[in-house]
Amino acid sequence: MTLVDQQPKKKLTAAEVERLIERLRGVPTDAPSLEEALALREEGWHLLLAYCRISDDAHKRDGHGVEDQTRHCGRIAGHVRGVVIHHYIDNDKSASKANVVRDDFDNMIEALEGGTTKHGYPVDGVVCVADDRLYRGAYAYERFVDSFTAHPDRIYADDSGRHDLYGDGAEYRGLLGVAASRSETKKKKRRARLNHLARAERGEPVSGRRPFGWNDDKLTLHPEESRVVRQGVADLLAGKSITTVTWNFVQSGLTTTMGNGWQLQTVKQILRNPRICGYRKLKGELVTDAEGNPVVGKWDSIATPKEWYAVTAVLERNRNAGGWNGSGDGKRTPRKYLLTGLLRCGKLLEDGRTCNAKMHGAPARKTHKYRCRSVLDGGCDRLSRQGPAIDKLITQLVLAKLEKRNAEREPVEETWADESKLEAAQRRKAALEEQWHAEEISDSTFFSLLKKEEAEIRRLANERKAWAARQETAKHKVTDVRAQWNDMDLQQQRTVIFEALEAVIVLPGVKGSHKFDPDTVIPVWKEEDAS
Repeated sequence: MTLVDQQPKKKLTAAEVERLIERLRGVPTDAPSLEEALALREEGWHLLLAYCRISDDAHKRDGHGVEDQTRHCGRIAGHVRGVVIHHYIDNDKSASKANVVRDDFDNMIEALEGGTTKHGYPVDGVVCVADDRLYRGAYAYERFVDSFTAHPDRIYADDSGRHDLYGDGAEYRGLLGVAASRSETKKKKRRARLNHLARAERGEPVSGRRPFGWNDDKLTLHPEESRVVRQGVADLLAGKSITTVTWNFVQSGLTTTMGNGWQLQTVKQILRNPRICGYRKLKGELVTDAEGNPVVGKWDSIATPKEWYAVTAVLERNRNAGGWNGSGDGKRTPRKYLLTGLLRCGKLLEDGRTCNAKMHGAPARKTHKYRCRSVLDGGCDRLSRQGPAIDKLITQLVLAKLEKRNAEREPVEETWADESKLEAAQRRKAALEEQWHAEEISDSTFFSLLKKEEAEIRRLANERKAWAARQETAKHKVTDVRAQWNDMDLQQQRTVIFEALEAVIVLPGVKGSHKFDPDTVIPVWKEEDAS
């Protein structure tokens, strides 16, 4: 073998693979013309169809599976004095999944039933490398045999030799093959699942594609990518929006491991993935050891488990099933204006009531303003105030309030108060299992008590996760808000303000005066004793 022969085949793009399949599909390049084929048929040669299929070409993506099968089908045809006059190819398609449409299999069935190919060649039989390329279910086998035997004296051959599909035992043999094929498929899936689980329990990386943030070995961190992910975790826990975090991914100049640009959902998936803290999920559940503790992977982590729990809690809390809207009815939807949704109209109506409708931001000359909603939208549409002045006043009031609060702030707890309860429940479970193995208690008693202890362990474990998430979020909260205010994005600033205030009542200004009166803006604090 030469050095050239040892070179691995180049991984083709999806378009290149499709072009290769199209070249292989149909009449082979070395096939005889229709006139020549008819002459060979008169001399005793058989004109055969070749069916080629591979289930999964996504990993190597080079089309080599079906390309190799076309060559082997040519050799099989030669053994039975036949010549291949048409290739039917289904690349990267399963024969065992009911919802998969195999276009070329259907086209071959049509040619068998009609007796000729679409190019006019008569059909004397079929060759393939093995039965399971053609069918893996009873329905597909019955379709093939019915169309094959629609005409007499045809030949069917595979790598094991020539087979009679007209005899009484043909259906029995085929159904046995289907059963064996289905059994082997289930075995492969089961082995794959068990292997996947075993590797996960050993903490070994199991993903096929390189995860963003790690090198090709899936163990060591990629310096630039992991830095972006780590910053995303810190920004999210500091109160920045997922939109801002996604924009920072875009600004990094990096792409996903598939070479695609960044989208909000892609960034969410990375930050929600427990891999960033060394854990792993299978079927939506964390992989745990015999004690119920998460298995720590062998790869380098980007964040701590507490940070990951906190990030997932933030993303879950900010989830909006209906999508984002700009109606002003929530503090976590993106806005153009700082106080939209917080301001309330303090205009007195003709009946003596206060309007109290929410005010919304709107563009004005060189700046913006806050105005009451229209009458049709529940407002009075009779109050409009300068936006920047109100923004500045409320910002200063909130920052002053937070400075006072931070001076009295209690330190973050380092130990969960109920840790001893969880440890005691785990010890009781272990002792219960020892008694059962020693046959000191009956099966009925054991499983009854075990169910209670497991429920208690789950409850306490969930409470610990929630506590850890709260503590981690508290650690990342900005303490010196005034110093970092200008570096925050709009969403982060809105979060700070909305956490401090219930509402802000805006009264009408003095008619004819262009001077801003701060007494016409009344903050309503969340603390009852606020001044």
